[in-house]
Amino acid sequence: MGKAKKNRERKTGKVQVQPAPAAGRRKFLTLGLGGLGALAVTGVAGYKAGWFGSESAADGAARNLASSLATGKPLPPVRLSANASNALRAVDDLCSHYARELNDASSLIHAVRGFGKGFKLNDGTLAVDYLCSRFAAEKEVNGKRYVYFPREIEAHDNSILKALLEAGVSLDQPITVGSNRYTLRDLGESAKALFRCDPDNLGKYDPELLHSHLPWCLIAFAILVPASAPTWTNAWGETIDLPAVIDKSLAAFETTCAGVRDTIARGEAEPLPFRQAMSKFSCFGLHAVYAYYACLKHGYRGNNLPERLREMYDVVIHRLQGDTEAIDRESAMAAQFGQQYVSQMGKGPDGRSMTNGPPPPQVIEMMRLRYQIKLFGHAFEALNYIKLNQFYSPSPSQQIRLQAGEQKLYEYAVKLRASDLDPYLKWYDKFMIEFVIALGHASRALKLLTPENPDRVVG
Repeated sequence: MGKAKKNRERKTGKVQVQPAPAAGRRKFLTLGLGGLGALAVTGVAGYKAGWFGSESAADGAARNLASSLATGKPLPPVRLSANASNALRAVDDLCSHYARELNDASSLIHAVRGFGKGFKLNDGTLAVDYLCSRFAAEKEVNGKRYVYFPREIEAHDNSILKALLEAGVSLDQPITVGSNRYTLRDLGESAKALFRCDPDNLGKYDPELLHSHLPWCLIAFAILVPASAPTWTNAWGETIDLPAVIDKSLAAFETTCAGVRDTIARGEAEPLPFRQAMSKFSCFGLHAVYAYYACLKHGYRGNNLPERLREMYDVVIHRLQGDTEAIDRESAMAAQFGQQYVSQMGKGPDGRSMTNGPPPPQVIEMMRLRYQIKLFGHAFEALNYIKLNQFYSPSPSQQIRLQAGEQKLYEYAVKLRASDLDPYLKWYDKFMIEFVIALGHASRALKLLTPENPDRVVG
């Protein structure tokens, strides 16, 4: 219903009452849960307006390059009690098995995220070597050639770069594009050269920068660019002022989050506008959260960053409750109103199906589990990173919320491990790639405070 019509109805008092099921379906569509169908036909750059539509795996054709490395063996379900060690076992079993069966760039870099730079494919090849020898590309700007990973491979600009840096991969790591040889150091310099951002107009060069690409860029640049010399000139002759980019992008994110902490603290549901706004960000905006703490870790403290991030810490702790409850509500609506969209999943722009038959019957429940693990994995990746670096200490009330969130993660991890996921792999590989992405972050979150921490940042 258009705004003009709504206004006319308010003035005349002729607002029509709809039956509850229709109202529920409208709310489902408003949330964007109907994005399942849109996702199916628009791919990775498509539907961003809703919960189910915020997929992130790249759709590169290179996914099938190593299909011969897959064993085809199923991973039998295992029932485990919900505690920290079993949750890690569950997450690692699933992440390692399906990353090696899929062998696509998104799955492998997230396995490196969870297991570190030593993660290997089924044939013993290091995933890092495999990624760096097959998926990079070149582009020329103003007469100079640069190396990079295209969006159809990594989905988010510089996400492979920053993951390799955080895993402690040597800056001399070879990267090949055809007969041309580069290094990880070259990839970092190319990333700086190819980055364009006007802090006063974050969408000037790319309307998706803030939501889909900037967090990974910030993490990489925070590692590569000393806080004492935080500016550089890009390939177009433009000055990049990293502190200004951090400040203005964080301000935009803070505006989006305004008030949600207090709403959750009052026991109220997260507002619909907040849910819709967060759905535009990759992974509920939690990559952005992590990125700002990475900047703090590497010496960026201007514009009152430590105090602003202290407030964000409290917001994220409260979102452990608010987001998980929202996911369950939205999943229930999807189960009731979203079946027609589920049936359209995996259809390409030409209408042809990219799946093997119809989806398994529990697909919405599996999506609910995936989104819950995505939420808690990403959230605790940031929260445990904060604890690891001793940025802030939780208050007693915050600690209660943290412990409740940790237990939720444990429960969802072991519940997923007790599920048979092989029918979903056979049905649609992209569906399982999204699982591996979520599991890779959960694995790292569960390891950050242990001797198994895969974080080995260079520099």
